[in-house]
Amino acid sequence: MTSLSTRVKPLRTKTTTRRNMVWSSLNHFFVEGSMTLSDPGTVLPLMVMDLGASHVIAGLVPSLRFFGWLLPQFFVAGALQRLERFIPAVRMLESVRIIGYLLLAGLLVWLTPTHPELMLTLIIILFVLTRIAAGSSAVARAELMARVVPQQDRATLVSLRSMTGDVGGVLAGLGVTYMLTPGRAPFPWNYAWLMGISGLAFFVAICVISLVVEPSEAAQGRVINLREQIGRTPALLRNDRRFALYVATRAAATGLSIAEPFYVLFAVEVLGAQPALAGLYLSARMIVRTVSNLIWARTCKSRGNLWTFRLARILGLLAPVAVLGFVVANGMLWQGAPPTSAGYLFAGVFAIQGLGVSCDGISRMAFLYDIAPEADRPTYFGLSNTALGPLYFLPTLGGIMVASVGYASVFVAAALFSMAGYLISLRIKAAAPGRG
Repeated sequence: MTSLSTRVKPLRTKTTTRRNMVWSSLNHFFVEGSMTLSDPGTVLPLMVMDLGASHVIAGLVPSLRFFGWLLPQFFVAGALQRLERFIPAVRMLESVRIIGYLLLAGLLVWLTPTHPELMLTLIIILFVLTRIAAGSSAVARAELMARVVPQQDRATLVSLRSMTGDVGGVLAGLGVTYMLTPGRAPFPWNYAWLMGISGLAFFVAICVISLVVEPSEAAQGRVINLREQIGRTPALLRNDRRFALYVATRAAATGLSIAEPFYVLFAVEVLGAQPALAGLYLSARMIVRTVSNLIWARTCKSRGNLWTFRLARILGLLAPVAVLGFVVANGMLWQGAPPTSAGYLFAGVFAIQGLGVSCDGISRMAFLYDIAPEADRPTYFGLSNTALGPLYFLPTLGGIMVASVGYASVFVAAALFSMAGYLISLRIKAAAPGRG
């Protein structure tokens, strides 16, 4: 019998590669659609505010989204990187997310009318559990995407997945607009429908990813227990300066999250926009992401993944600066009484945000695939994300800043963080020139 260590890797035919790109992209269509229906930066803050939560709690929701997603990745990577196949692991972990969202939908209808405080607590608990499961699954999905296409096609796959995901997000954004329009469905049924459909769409996503042809390859590297995985972190960062600077750049740019839940709240509370416009904002962001995805894929190929990665830091500045423009207009032009059109014009901020999010999402994954050793790829992916986890509690700090200083403070802070990320990224090439 042929041992795992001597097994020959199967050839990836063009037909198989095309098939994998199609099914993987369709999978992301349903994943992004599901995430948009229950978006932690817009839908969930509105939902918890309707339940009586404070700005601090509203800021905590996106913090839990990213912290719960990022926290487990490095710790599970040591065990996952020795798997021969990753689809079974993805199915198992994604099932937790499905169950969580369906439970959330049912509990919203059952408990909200009589026990809103209990419902608010259960939202936080269920949300954290689903994010931990999704974060663990993300490590398996990232390695799966690296395996199912040749190396030269990885940036294209990342771009296609992002594009189809954005299409799913645009359509889901229309659904959010419909469900949150006054008169469509009473609270809490409007949010219960969004959570329930989100869970069902995650189920469809699992079915689709199961159609990908995954090479049955020899396990990469070896099993690394949790203690050893934690212990070797300093050496990984010390010995690979390019990776260390990559993590530092992303850590600084993570400061953009301090303002994440307050875009839509600024629109509602300061500009007087209707909550139903959250769907328009999500669609605007997704449309721009969709259109720009192919641009960034070409940019990665023509200018390099590192150049595009740096450009994403500059683009990240634009959305918070645009909001500051609305702050100035509200005080100087509208004198605190913005016109109805201001709420619609604010969709432009989300469109600008989509430009930066798209560029960042494609370039950071493509560049990480460039610099991560094959045997340690899950560990590099997990560490680069888990290290950022605590920083995603910045929106909680943002909630305190909004309550004590005002909305402008969080958008100024977000812009400064993004600029810091760009300045750090300039050192990557000098530290270790390469493909990027």
